[in-house]
Amino acid sequence: MAMNAIELHSINRWEASFLREEVGGYFTHGVECAPGVTVLDVGANIGVFSAAVYERLDGDVRIYAFEPVPPLRATLERNAREFFNGRLTVLPYGLASTDDEVDFSYVPAATVFSSSLRDQGNIEAERRRVTASVVEMIRQGGLGPVLRRVPAPVLTLLVGRKLRVMRRLETHRVKVRPLSSVLDEQGIDHVDLLKVDVEGAELDVLMGIEERHWPLIRQAVVEVERWLQNRDTICEVFLAHGFTVSVQQDPVQQAGDIGLVFAVRPIT
Repeated sequence: MAMNAIELHSINRWEASFLREEVGGYFTHGVECAPGVTVLDVGANIGVFSAAVYERLDGDVRIYAFEPVPPLRATLERNAREFFNGRLTVLPYGLASTDDEVDFSYVPAATVFSSSLRDQGNIEAERRRVTASVVEMIRQGGLGPVLRRVPAPVLTLLVGRKLRVMRRLETHRVKVRPLSSVLDEQGIDHVDLLKVDVEGAELDVLMGIEERHWPLIRQAVVEVERWLQNRDTICEVFLAHGFTVSVQQDPVQQAGDIGLVFAVRPIT
């Protein structure tokens, strides 16, 4: 039986609850973890997905968590020290197709929406998208039965006001690297589960995997933004490398224009 949920240190407590709700859906469509696996958590934030894996396997796991944004990484490192018993390695950079440095927009009041692809030019459109997603989550009962009874137009107004804080951005210059060079450097010879949640930069992460490393990857779950625009491209990358691919988009994800791609390598 898995251990109790770890009470992670967080920057915004509501986000930890939001992410907890989300990560349960990653272990579906044939994705599973057995004791002793190696997991890559790409776009780790404070480590909620890492904690979910650690709990499921009673700590018998090796996790590499990638988080380039300094305030998030500091919280992740604190969680790693206090809760993961040496099983979580924090890597202080993001992943991309090449070695580079990029400007990363960090949203202190809503850190899950921080991204290298968001800036003052598109943050209003992003805020509307996120508002729609949160409203749908509430209508599905995600934040309890009381809020669920509030009419949708009122909810949209309330959530939209709450998310005005997304307008306040900090810019951090962060390092990104190709996954292949990290696998070599860390001596990782197999990846049982690759989780990617990078707020729109999914394809760039996958392009950083050299052909020689694809056979090392057994399973992947990728959150895809701009779902209809990008879903097929992400699926094709995995299909081209011999995976069985499934997709999922629930009503909450649909409202936010995101979805999940699940890729599992058939057992030979």
